[in-house]
Amino acid sequence: MKSIYKLLRLATAWLMLFFITTAYAQAQSTIVGEVKGDDGAPLIGANVVLKGTNKGALTDANGKFSIAGVAQGKYTLTISFIGYKTINQEVDVNASEVTVNVVSESDPLALDEVIVTGTFDQRTKLESSIAITTMSPSVIEQRLPRGTGDLLQAVPGVWVDNSAGEVGTKVVARGLLPVGNDQIGFQYVSLQEEGLPLMGSQIGFAVVDMFHRNDANTLRMEAIRGGSASIAVANAPGGIFNFISKTGGNKFSGSARLQAGLYANSNSLYRVDVDFGGPIAGNWSYHVGGFYRGDQGARTLPFNANEGGQFKANIANVGKKGSFKLYGKYLSDRNTFFKEIALNTDLKSGYQSGEGPATDINNSSTFLDLNTTMPDAQAFVRGASNNPTRNFNSRNGILNQTWAIGVEADRDLGSGWNIAAKVRYSNFNQDYLQFQGNSVLPVVPTFLTPNNVGYAQFGAGALASPATYVGAGLPAPLAAQMAGSFAPGIFSPSYFDANTGELLARVIFGAQGPQLDPSVPNKLGKYLLAVAPLNMYNDIQDLQGILSVSKQAGKHSLNFGGYMANTKIQTKWFVDGVTGRLGPNTSPVRIQFTGPQNLPPAVAGIPPLAAAFGPLFGGRTFQATTPEGVVLQSGLAYTVTDMTSNVLAGFISDNWKATDKLSIDLGLRYEVVQHKGTKDGWQGGTAIGGLGGVDGNPLTLFDLGSRIKNPLSNFAFDFTYAYFSGSLGINYKISDKSATYARFSRGNKAPELDYYANNFVNIPIDKKGAIETVTQAEVGYKVNSKTVSLTATAFYSYLDNALLQLFISNGANSFFTDATFNASRTVGLEIENILRPTDKFSIRTNLTLQNAVYARLTYQNTAGSVNKADFFDEDFSGNKVKDVAPVILDITPSYRIGKFTPYINYRWFSERQGNRRNSVQLASYGVLSLGVTGDLNSKFSVALQVSNALNSAGINLFGGYGLQGTTGEDIAVGGVRNLKTNTILPNTDITQLNSLGAPIFARPILPRLITLSVSYKF
Repeated sequence: MKSIYKLLRLATAWLMLFFITTAYAQAQSTIVGEVKGDDGAPLIGANVVLKGTNKGALTDANGKFSIAGVAQGKYTLTISFIGYKTINQEVDVNASEVTVNVVSESDPLALDEVIVTGTFDQRTKLESSIAITTMSPSVIEQRLPRGTGDLLQAVPGVWVDNSAGEVGTKVVARGLLPVGNDQIGFQYVSLQEEGLPLMGSQIGFAVVDMFHRNDANTLRMEAIRGGSASIAVANAPGGIFNFISKTGGNKFSGSARLQAGLYANSNSLYRVDVDFGGPIAGNWSYHVGGFYRGDQGARTLPFNANEGGQFKANIANVGKKGSFKLYGKYLSDRNTFFKEIALNTDLKSGYQSGEGPATDINNSSTFLDLNTTMPDAQAFVRGASNNPTRNFNSRNGILNQTWAIGVEADRDLGSGWNIAAKVRYSNFNQDYLQFQGNSVLPVVPTFLTPNNVGYAQFGAGALASPATYVGAGLPAPLAAQMAGSFAPGIFSPSYFDANTGELLARVIFGAQGPQLDPSVPNKLGKYLLAVAPLNMYNDIQDLQGILSVSKQAGKHSLNFGGYMANTKIQTKWFVDGVTGRLGPNTSPVRIQFTGPQNLPPAVAGIPPLAAAFGPLFGGRTFQATTPEGVVLQSGLAYTVTDMTSNVLAGFISDNWKATDKLSIDLGLRYEVVQHKGTKDGWQGGTAIGGLGGVDGNPLTLFDLGSRIKNPLSNFAFDFTYAYFSGSLGINYKISDKSATYARFSRGNKAPELDYYANNFVNIPIDKKGAIETVTQAEVGYKVNSKTVSLTATAFYSYLDNALLQLFISNGANSFFTDATFNASRTVGLEIENILRPTDKFSIRTNLTLQNAVYARLTYQNTAGSVNKADFFDEDFSGNKVKDVAPVILDITPSYRIGKFTPYINYRWFSERQGNRRNSVQLASYGVLSLGVTGDLNSKFSVALQVSNALNSAGINLFGGYGLQGTTGEDIAVGGVRNLKTNTILPNTDITQLNSLGAPIFARPILPRLITLSVSYKF
């Protein structure tokens, strides 16, 4: 690994020296000309570049241009304009003035555009045997993306769940959905900047798009699905999304944009984007830019949802023999990840509990305004008098910070040889605060219905458990008496608003068991909200590099090289529990109860026991939660790790131009992935302080289930994964305007590092993860004419050895199910089409048809128990893959009227499965967006856009009923049958669950957003 680092550094230094020492003489000639479209109209603002130099120009209002100061010699003049074919014309400069007039044919899908993503040599989209979509800044702006993932919805074959907001998007290409891990949004695809993955390895909560923002610096985005992604990039067989930044031109220019927006809930946003660049000296240029925005949020929050910005800069040198670019980036952005909200069982309306309005399906969120201090579980030292604390303030949201520096260079060595290198170092820091795992607790707890003991399943329940007292040294009969004496008090809680102190409800223990106190108005309804505050700190250091050498040998374009990545991830994850009110304005709830007056007679008669347990009696008030409503401190998860991922790969490819029409490309990649690190062990609160817990106070129960670092327990791991990936493609160019292609590929993916972080809960990490395999085949057709541009791809994908584990929310006994390894299969058709019947009217259409099924799926059902002896396996093979819509349609007609272009965009998603059991179906929905853009003059432009204009409320994620001990899988009409006992599992019959009056938790799409932007070009 060290030798690879040295090689990359030497190659980069050599290339830098070679470029910097290259100088070009100033010349006296001028190139002038005119650029028109195939309809005879001048192309205004076309980019004209003298290849191999830093000289160029933009065409004026008459389509004319002029490039002065050109040295005599032979050059290639490149003329490009969005929606038209790129022209490369040879120019022999041997006089004081040379005239070049060109006519460019329309190319709305940019099939004539040269691409760099997923290939090892430059070729046009028409000549490539892969499915690729490109987006220019104007196309990106028309989409009005609310984040990186939102923008990717415009790519055929890609399903995006962007209901979480600006960050934390789930991106699925060709049905390749994670079978079990819903946390990693880019599981089988690679999000890239400048041709390198944003991160060499990732974990579930530090999703890569949290560290990426699209802004005015973006020159274009290239997206490929399947195809050569298996050999072009590590661990991403499903596809690549590559964002390429602008560089400076031959003269100073730039843009500034001011944007203001208004959401359906009257929340507002503002954003400022600025970028500019120009020449430095010789062939050197620079470009800088960035954005800053404040955003109150698409859903109603007690704080701003998103606030922060990004700055990017680069300097570049473009010469006849090569290029060099040094770039940097700084991002500091605070974001909110929207979670599921409480809905009625029809998934169409908000849930109402107790007093006050119902949840609003468009505008509500499940965020508690919580600000509290808790023990720092990782730094806690038993017996210390002044242990450190950590603060959870939900208003801080998720703070994502990045700084990165990179260099890329290539050099023509002559005789058909070329060398290229890319290196980038990044540091990612994340202070992550959010709420996870929404569930409900009955306000009136009871022993009679399984999993209905309410808040008592957390720390307070320890007082009513005989095991607690047996652990303290009491004989079993006495322990049972002690536990029984506490049961009436625990099942008689009082609930208070943690912010105001208002009494919300009280339960009394009568002859019929627990029941509401009729003298206290119940303002909570039937259920409490229980959520898990995630307090996480992720520090990631990432170094990546790629070195490639190519050789043009006759009809063969050979390429070979290597890739390395070293990613160090340190995590500190503390997951707490908090109780709150259900409704549109969630607030924390404090819980307390009164203990028994007298010791059980048998215990009182033994003086040592009376002395030990006497302080618990006498009608004492017990605090089940902190004053802020925290019911469990660091009790649902304690994950402190120090992990490293090393990736080392070698690749080789050949693009054989067999004939003028037929080309064949073959690629092979060998990859070695090493994962090593350590994970802290922990010990429970009662193990530290007995019934006094972490704080030593027996009257506070929220710390009994705390997980605190165990200094005597540390688990190490060191595993290596190695595999080959390969791809074979054939492209046949039928004519200059059409081509067909076919490709077969087989790619692999090693586990992500959170395989070790999430599993092996306080046990040795002794099981190696599985290598997932993706096999794909595709056949495509591309055609480009004056009125129609079309790409159509039929595909087959097979995902094998995919991990499935579910998190079972069961109070202090929450856990992950055992791992199973499964497979899914998808067949489908992707169509991308632009129809231009006139030069003013166009219709852009993306259509995805797909059938995704689980070819093999085994699921461990816990039977509502925490005892593994009760678990049994079910087989869901043949079921449809959840969340993947069989039909996705995206259509955008637009019409040019003078200086303005109004457009309409409609996205439609067909019915799909909400769970793996296929017992829940999510209804189809459509989203209508519209807008108008216009150039007021050569400097100013405006855009008025409305996203989700009709405030549609489709559901993207089904989270289940939220009852403790249940999952979104274990529900069906008539219930789920226990395969061991041949009985119906409690709380699994959908009809019965609906009668309980509990909400369903689901995540709707984002509501309406209206924006107005004004841009100025200079």
